[in-house]
Amino acid sequence: MYVIKKTFVPIFVIVMVILLRNDCVNAKDTDRTKEEEKLKRMDTNDYYTEKYRPQYHFSTETGRLADPNGLVYFEGEYHLFHQKMGTWAHAVSKDLVHWEHLPVALGHDELGQALSGSAVVDWHDTTGFFNGKAGLVAFYTNTEGGEAQSIAYSKDNGRTWERYKGNPVIENPGIKDFRDPKVFWHEESKKWVMVVSTNQSVTFYNSDNLIDWEYQSRFGDEEGSHVAVWECPDLFPLPVDGNKDKQKWVLHVSVGDNHITDGSTAQYFIGEFDGKKFVNDNPAESILITDFGQDYYAAQSFANIPEEDGRRLWLGWMANWRYPYQSPTEPWMGSMSIPRELSLKSTKDGIRLFQEPIRELKSIRATEHSVDAFTLEGEREISDFAGTTYEFEAIVEWEQVDEFGIRLRQSDTEETVVGVNTNTETVFLDRTNAGLETLIDRDGQLFNFGKRFKTKFSKDRKQVKIHGFVDESSVELFINDGEYVFTNLIYTKPTNKGIELYTKGGRVNFTSLNFYHLHSIWREAPNEGKIDRVAVSEENVGLEVGESIELTAHAKPDWLSITEPLVWEVDNPDLIQIDELDETKVKITGVKLGVTTVTVRDPNSQTSKKIKVRVLEDKESDYIDGWGPSPTTRAFSGKWGIQDGSSVTSYVEHNPDWKEIYKDEVVTGDFNVSADIQWVEQGNEGFPKYGIMIVDEKGTNVSAFFNKDIHQLETFMKYSDRELGWEGADLPNSVKLQEPQALKVEKIGDVFRFYCNGKKILERTIEMKGNMSVGVVNENTKAHFTNFTIDGGEDAPTATNAAELKELVERFEEEGEVRNNSAHALKIHLTAVGHYEEKQIAKKVVKHMESFKLLLDHQKENALISDKAYHVLIESADLIIAKWE
Repeated sequence: MYVIKKTFVPIFVIVMVILLRNDCVNAKDTDRTKEEEKLKRMDTNDYYTEKYRPQYHFSTETGRLADPNGLVYFEGEYHLFHQKMGTWAHAVSKDLVHWEHLPVALGHDELGQALSGSAVVDWHDTTGFFNGKAGLVAFYTNTEGGEAQSIAYSKDNGRTWERYKGNPVIENPGIKDFRDPKVFWHEESKKWVMVVSTNQSVTFYNSDNLIDWEYQSRFGDEEGSHVAVWECPDLFPLPVDGNKDKQKWVLHVSVGDNHITDGSTAQYFIGEFDGKKFVNDNPAESILITDFGQDYYAAQSFANIPEEDGRRLWLGWMANWRYPYQSPTEPWMGSMSIPRELSLKSTKDGIRLFQEPIRELKSIRATEHSVDAFTLEGEREISDFAGTTYEFEAIVEWEQVDEFGIRLRQSDTEETVVGVNTNTETVFLDRTNAGLETLIDRDGQLFNFGKRFKTKFSKDRKQVKIHGFVDESSVELFINDGEYVFTNLIYTKPTNKGIELYTKGGRVNFTSLNFYHLHSIWREAPNEGKIDRVAVSEENVGLEVGESIELTAHAKPDWLSITEPLVWEVDNPDLIQIDELDETKVKITGVKLGVTTVTVRDPNSQTSKKIKVRVLEDKESDYIDGWGPSPTTRAFSGKWGIQDGSSVTSYVEHNPDWKEIYKDEVVTGDFNVSADIQWVEQGNEGFPKYGIMIVDEKGTNVSAFFNKDIHQLETFMKYSDRELGWEGADLPNSVKLQEPQALKVEKIGDVFRFYCNGKKILERTIEMKGNMSVGVVNENTKAHFTNFTIDGGEDAPTATNAAELKELVERFEEEGEVRNNSAHALKIHLTAVGHYEEKQIAKKVVKHMESFKLLLDHQKENALISDKAYHVLIESADLIIAKWE
């Protein structure tokens, strides 16, 4: 039974609002040593425990992960480099399972980014880089001036890298897409071979020394799928059916985002390669799909696997270019598939590429549960095994059945299904009801994420072998020893751990069924009987008064037998009521408006999980305490902590995109917007900054940022169709951005003035009228915004006759906006205008008002009048002229 405990603890709470939508770096430059990382893993029980965080797949600690690069084995280590914002992030492993993060290997330099590529061991020092010894050489695509191929080398097992001074080694041949070099030694021709993506084809080069390259041939025109650009090629030989005397070459390419395949995909070709030219064995129109799921891209194989091992091993980026960085994960984006062993086998359709999980994954099996053979008709829950991170193997046979399968990560409302439908003769993986159904793709469009993926599977086979790997946010299936593979992301509740078998329209025989819980590769295994962490079904809850929601909590690891109930605590019991439903569930009911925290913890340790609960007047509203999307453009992005109507917190989100949130009020005319802003921390991606943003209904944008890196106040302005660009100015030395600093933006007419702590730093001009909204913006920075205030909002003063215009001049003179002598000259002109207004002589009024405008222009050019006064007086003069013309 769960114990429900209420405590009265004063708190300061926030609510997270989430919208689903140089040169080499040396190891000694990093702040965290290997020993510090080891201690972190040992001492921190929440390392790699974020919602949806993979437990046995590789993922970067923070930021974006994309294509695997430079996969190579050297001196006892597997090296995994991967794309991270145009750099090569780096990790190493002794066993292809447990990984150690290392500093970024290749950053940006004068040739731009370091895009995808490969690495080799230069055993015989053909480059001359290694003084006759062996070393690592990396090949990547640089971007400055067009995509071209460059190299870098390491003399210390990949810990530090030097760029070749003669880069690029292959210049761009005059095409847009020329990237992702894969390099390997071709023993038969005694040459190094490079295969490069060239739009919807690949191109081959040869070299003796990895530096000087010669064009050989191109492959791909009218071969295979051409629905999008080809990327990340790989080329390698494999024996057919294990016969080393019968080898074929596999050419693999990933195919970019497109609407025909509803995202990106991958294909392979089987044929002959003589070191210079690839010849496809299959008809040109034949398309061989690598993975029948949606989330396997840019697969690369490891170079230099020892001969005594003899395997061809690869892994891929577990994502899709339709939504590469749109998944609801934080502070990381993207992960790798499990490593797989490749083989070629003969099938009734010809020779095909098979993929199977590497044997090393057996080392992380924590438990084993075997089910004796049985016949199934209907449904059967696996009552003595459940989990969110596990492996399973099943062999199913049938004579007559319509459909059968296994429901994974199941709850009362969600499930992911793998199965066979004999009527349609398909094998499938279905995430339609897995949890996340739609997301906003990289183009800002609503994308149908939840759907079924399938491929042909003859009902006459009468047997299927299913080998599956389930992690916190993914399912990988290997059907019939990897003849068909499905790789799919799923975003389901962390407490969904049920498993159920089912049939429809008949019966099947499960001749073999085994389940294995899997250890996390990122944390030390807990002592027997000890809780590693607590998982909850929801981490952020919004309720109206009187509304209820059920919450579930489970202790981890999945195989743990709980001997003492978890404890539920609420910080402010006046706001919500908690009622126990069963051993895993409680019901929370909103009682009073406000925000509180529910903590679920192990009574015998400090292990716990917090749930933020906000009781709202209207939970369907787009706004919380007046914060939400822009009321003029509906723009809103990122994660924000909302304290109250005048205070929010931004977060490090490890990507270079601006994140913005606005107040719900519309302002017009002239106004001031200000906030006290305190820098807390920032990420490495992009150009971290944080500040105030103003946008009108036409998309005109004015932004003011603090930039801690250069200690400046930066401003940015743009119209909907063009940019006016950046302007910045140094902040006074007395400004300490780690402490709250007052930022104010003042709008008067088309003039914007930017202040820090009451001192004007910059002044710029842009036309912005009509309805406007104001808010705060950040790029990859955690900052506290407090005392957010909007003052004014009235229309700018105008005049419709000479007398009113003279009053404006006098007002500006008093405010110091116009110099005394200049004001006197303006008033003389206006006296004459007033005389002709009384006599109703329109031509004279217009003539003298035109002279008045020329005088204003002269004063503006000579800095005798402020921008504010100039624009107001010019606008009034135009009104008077229009009136009399």
